Amino acid sequence: MDLPLLRWLRARFDLAHDMAEPTEIVADVEAGIAFKGTNLWVLFFAILIASVGLNVNSTAVIIGAMLISPLMGPIVGVGFGAAVSNVDLVRRGLKNLAIAAGLSVVVSALYFRLTPLTEAGSELLARTTPTSWDVAIALFGGAAGAIGFTRREVSNVVPGVSIATALMPPLCTAGYGLATAHWAFMAGALYLFFINAAFISLAMFLVARILPLPHHEFANPRQARRAQLLFWTVAILTAVPSVWLAAGIVRRTTFEHNAQRFVDEELNLPGAYVVTRRIEYDTRTINVLLTGRVLTPAQLRTMQARLAEYHLRRTRLTVRQGLAQLDSADAHALRSSLLEDLRSRNEQTLAGYDTRLAQLQQLLGQRDSAAAGPRLPTATALLREVQVEHPAVRQLGLSRLATPAADSLRADTTLVVSVRSRGPLPAAEQGRLRQWLQLRVGGRQPVQLLVEAAIPVK
Repeated sequence: MDLPLLRWLRARFDLAHDMAEPTEIVADVEAGIAFKGTNLWVLFFAILIASVGLNVNSTAVIIGAMLISPLMGPIVGVGFGAAVSNVDLVRRGLKNLAIAAGLSVVVSALYFRLTPLTEAGSELLARTTPTSWDVAIALFGGAAGAIGFTRREVSNVVPGVSIATALMPPLCTAGYGLATAHWAFMAGALYLFFINAAFISLAMFLVARILPLPHHEFANPRQARRAQLLFWTVAILTAVPSVWLAAGIVRRTTFEHNAQRFVDEELNLPGAYVVTRRIEYDTRTINVLLTGRVLTPAQLRTMQARLAEYHLRRTRLTVRQGLAQLDSADAHALRSSLLEDLRSRNEQTLAGYDTRLAQLQQLLGQRDSAAAGPRLPTATALLREVQVEHPAVRQLGLSRLATPAADSLRADTTLVVSVRSRGPLPAAEQGRLRQWLQLRVGGRQPVQLLVEAAIPVK
């Protein structure tokens, strides 16, 4: 055994060398658990921000709500209290977590009850069905947060964990389900919140157990043994269901992935089009609506037999052919798909408009720069200059026409000069005036001259 190598690894991965003082860590945990004063107001506003973000489908707003949310406090308190055998800390953490979660659901439900926007966007729907990645993010993110929380120096680890583990959006999604009577949304969102909270608390418990933190002292050994038994019971009761839930999520995610791959590779045949697909893990069924080419019974039996190649044994394949087989579930799926496609196209269009607007603003901002030639005088001053050579000109107006970039043409600005004269200006005089104006603006900017003869009053 290479002892120097072990010493080197121990020194590299040591978590105790920059750990904060235990009293400071306990004080931070205590401050994060309490939901009164500042924490309560911040929680209230974070709920509203997250609800608005989910309502308007804005990822940036949702991230902001997760960043300021104080929900990590009681979850960390539960795991830390169990690790250091502090019964009071665990009790207060669970109590305040229940209060904060209940308040979040109620306030978000009131918001979604009052808002005129009731359509469920993609950001909200993403919080209704947990996946195996949510379990991994909660566990690894909770471990990173526990390490960052116990350091002397303040870092961006804890805010990053708050964003990654997403505690506030699931509660607001549950509020949406409560307000709109979408009980499946509410159940799925609360399920996701429980997974995140359980695995973050479990990660905090495991990290705190390996740190050199003083444990709570009990009055007698019997009470200490009872408390230790209680803490390990709570830890096991948290870990075992969480692992069981995680295993179920992994199985569901694997089934859905394999089923999607089967539909994409086996049913996208020449002349046939998959209109809708419904993949249900609980009943292990794949329900597909096809249009176009009609498949024969022999082809359908061959596809059913090929399910085993995609690890989909004991899965029932139902293929409905023709739009006459369209049902209400298909119509809902089509509507959701079309709305999502429309939203994506609108976002792309708005992004294009923003780019063009920025180009126009840049052009207008540079109109008096050196690149545009000499500084142009006002319309009144320019009129006096023009009247020296063209006394028939009585009025003069200036405007700029900005042209955005399109295809191979670059963005440009045209100077439009409108003049009114006592009588018609000869074509030769108009040409000389246009050349003079072109030189007056530096020769780098196109000039368009509009000439109007004044109508004499009889």
